[in-house]
Amino acid sequence: MVKLFAVGEESTHVVGDGRCPECWEEYPAPCPCGGLMHAGGGDEDPDEVEWPTTQCDRCGRSEEEIE
Repeated sequence: MVKLFAVGEESTHVVGDGRCPECWEEYPAPCPCGGLMHAGGGDEDPDEVEWPTTQCDRCGRSEEEIE
C-alpha cells in the first residue's frame, strides 16, 4: 500500500520511496533519523533562486531544523 504525505503544499510525496517522483532532483536524501528527506516546491529569495521545502517522511523535520 502506498502512503502519501505532504511537503509544503504538495501532498503527493511517497513515504519510503527513494525514487519519489514528486521530489526535486537529488532528493529524497537520507535523514539522520533513518527516514528520507523529501523536497518540493519552495520559496524564492531576492536573487530569484528557488529553495525547496524539505521534510522527512519519518521524523517530520526539515533540513533547516536538523542543521
